[in-house]
This record gives sequence, structure tokens and C-alpha cells, in this order.
Amino acid sequence: MSGAGAEGAAPASVLFVCGHNAGRSIAAECVTRALRPELRVASCGTYPSGKINSNVVAELERLEYNTEGLFSKALSHESVGGVEGWDLVVTMGCMDSGACAKLGPCKQLVDWGLPDPHGDASVIPSIVSKIEELVRAL
Repeated sequence: MSGAGAEGAAPASVLFVCGHNAGRSIAAECVTRALRPELRVASCGTYPSGKINSNVVAELERLEYNTEGLFSKALSHESVGGVEGWDLVVTMGCMDSGACAKLGPCKQLVDWGLPDPHGDASVIPSIVSKIEELVRAL
């Protein structure tokens, strides 16, 4: 399934998941906190890197988003409570790679199909712009 998640009622909580929780999902968490403060939001990775892509942080800060407190987290009950407790789980394009294929049962799951910015900082502005568009449409 792909898209902004227009099925059913508007979500009260959104969990963003990608492989490393270093770029796309971190940016989605940050942007959502700013643009949709009424939502409970978090991000995590199936194989978290333990660090955030500094180029993603630089782009978010250039756009005047508050990046304070963001960190790479694992998809676990300790960090985000697992996927079951979230109204909407959004993967960032990691379903095809298999990194997010075994998330478990979700209330609603969508994949935004965003490219991985790892190793190519030139794509980061367009990824963040697309995330802003998709977050506004939630």
C-alpha cells in the first residue's frame, strides 16, 4: 500500500519506520512534530544505526525545524512500544528491501517509497520536501 494514508479516520498517532532510523524516518518524525503537533509521533529503525545522518540534520535546521532530542531508535517495545499501539505505521521505502517486511500486525500500514539518502546528500532537500507534503496530507 502506498500513499499518505487516507483510509479510515485521521490518525492520532504515527510511527515512522525505516531500516536505520538515520535519515528519512528521523526527518519525518521531526517534520511531523512541527507541522502536526496534535499527533503523537515517533520514529525507529529495524536495524538502527545509532546515529543520525548529519546532512539530514543540516537540511532540517536550514528549514528551521527543531532537531533537538532526535536520536536513532530501535523498533522495540522499550523504545516505541512496538507497532501495535500506533494508529498509522509509515515505512519510508524499505518494504522492497526487506528491512521493514516483518513489522507485525498494524492498525494501518503505508509505505511512502522515499529513496534512501545514505551516501547521496544531493537528494536530501527533495526527500524532506516530499515528507512535508505527505505529512500535511495525513
